Amino acid sequence: MKIRKRLKRRPIAGSEAKAYENIEVSLQIHENLDHLKNILGESMDVKILPFYERPVPFVVCFIEGLVNKQQIDLSILQPIHDWQDSEEDVTPQKLIQQIEVSAVVNKHQLFGHIITPILKGQVAVFVDGLVVAYTIPLEFFPTRGIDEPESQTTVRGPREGFIETLQINTTLLRRRISNPLLRFKPLQIGNVTKTTALVAYMENKADLQVLNEVMNRLINLDTDKVFEGGMIEELIDENGYTPFPTFQSSERPDVAAAAIAEGKIVILIEGTPFVLITPVTFISFFQAAEDYYSHYDLSILVRFVRLMSFIISFSLPAVYIAVTSFHQELIPTNLLVSLAAQREGVPFPAFLEALIMEIIFEILREAGIRMPRPIGSAVSIVGAIVIGESAVAAGLVSPAIVIVVSLTAISSFVSPYYAFSGAARILRFALMILAATIGIYGIIMFYLALFVHLCSLTSMGKPYFTSLAPFTDEQDDTLLRLPFWWKQTKLYKKWKATS
Repeated sequence: MKIRKRLKRRPIAGSEAKAYENIEVSLQIHENLDHLKNILGESMDVKILPFYERPVPFVVCFIEGLVNKQQIDLSILQPIHDWQDSEEDVTPQKLIQQIEVSAVVNKHQLFGHIITPILKGQVAVFVDGLVVAYTIPLEFFPTRGIDEPESQTTVRGPREGFIETLQINTTLLRRRISNPLLRFKPLQIGNVTKTTALVAYMENKADLQVLNEVMNRLINLDTDKVFEGGMIEELIDENGYTPFPTFQSSERPDVAAAAIAEGKIVILIEGTPFVLITPVTFISFFQAAEDYYSHYDLSILVRFVRLMSFIISFSLPAVYIAVTSFHQELIPTNLLVSLAAQREGVPFPAFLEALIMEIIFEILREAGIRMPRPIGSAVSIVGAIVIGESAVAAGLVSPAIVIVVSLTAISSFVSPYYAFSGAARILRFALMILAATIGIYGIIMFYLALFVHLCSLTSMGKPYFTSLAPFTDEQDDTLLRLPFWWKQTKLYKKWKATS
């Protein structure tokens, strides 16, 4: 499949930027030192330490701040110095053997295979008289601790969340899936950033066709920079023009582990606490981790509440506009009289009234997110109350539209996944325009087009409406979450065997 190149590749400054990739390591240490200085340049954190006054000259190169300098002394420098001072028959080969006693050593012949490990936090050693260089993994850099996820909180469940370090994230998954069939495939993405990504899956459960599709799309990416999973999601997504996410983003290890156990693919990216899960379905975004930690009847109720809230979050303002502007006969008489009394003196039509209030709320939402955390929520809440009451008191809007916009806003926060609630925010404005143009018929046409669009979407080749359209036998965990004990009954097993 041809991958769309959303981020146009730009040439790196300098025509010789990538000339080093095919340069071979020289026997002469002075030539290797010159290559290192030309490639890495004069940067404060680049440390190139030559040791010429030794029986076998060598050079140590690393990036300060990415390595454990104490381990460099203990694992490399001190053993070499002690050994060279006490050994009469000193050769380059024996020098490397001395390092291998206390550290893991990788051999390379091309500078293109040496520079990237250095920039990732490894230590490179060049020895005079050898046409190979050696990299030693001594990475060490500060990381934050494992905290509770901020975007996916639960009342009951684990309090651990992914962090920005891949090694810790893989450990969190291994703790939950103690199975030898769990696999992590490494990839490097980004011609400039060289971002490390891992594709995690269960070898005996993952769909090979989906796995190959994911790997091919990631390998074929041609982009300069990748800093977060959202950039990868946009680059490898086959549905370029849809507000609905076709990847599930999560910072919860239990959610990622459950997805892997179900046969899905998880993509982990260095530098971000969020992982990508694929393939996903429309129903996946109404399911939360807490559904499986609570009693099944409560989980079923909450899922229907989420679905209803999603519909309200983008439909309610449009329904209000259509009914008050075109279809007053649908409103009970007493309510119609009350609405007419409220709108008496309001200078704007219902559509403009709703549009103004929605825009004001979107501004308050963004202000609450961008402001410092201690005051962000307070400013957004107080601002909404003050502006709403002031707008009603000034006669600019009716009290009914304040209730409609408030209920719409609250409903948009019910979704367990922020990206999915963003789709409702976009659809809301399009539906409002249709409702203001042709009333309830515009809403019906919008819903028909929306269903057609959702049925045409795919996630890594899998239909977005899987289990509903096309209908499958996997109905035990869609909108309904059947009890775990039901799956152990003979009736359930017989149904699964015959379906």
